[in-house]
Amino acid sequence: MSFLLRWLGLDAPLRDARLRPYRRFELAADVAVARERARRAMSEILGATITREEEEVLEGSIGLVDGERILVRFESVGDKRTCVTIESVRPLGVAPRTHSAYVERLAEELGKS
Repeated sequence: MSFLLRWLGLDAPLRDARLRPYRRFELAADVAVARERARRAMSEILGATITREEEEVLEGSIGLVDGERILVRFESVGDKRTCVTIESVRPLGVAPRTHSAYVERLAEELGKS
């Protein structure tokens, strides 16, 4: 059985498969305002197609070949404050990616007042 797993390449550790670039920060806005700003920035600045839109989660898809999904979560942390988590989900490649220009650009845009 171990020969078969090695031959298929399934015996390699999967520790790198779970690396996902992300940013977490707080905004001085309530969840609805933060979600609307993120939705607009994802569509207009990143060129993402919004594929999932819920009260506390947005998901957008960017690109066709070697595409990337951006997942944004919103959590209320007090009166008119929101914790925002932006995460990049990409296809597994040969070398794991620990950086996403899309995550950085979206975080920069949301950080503007």
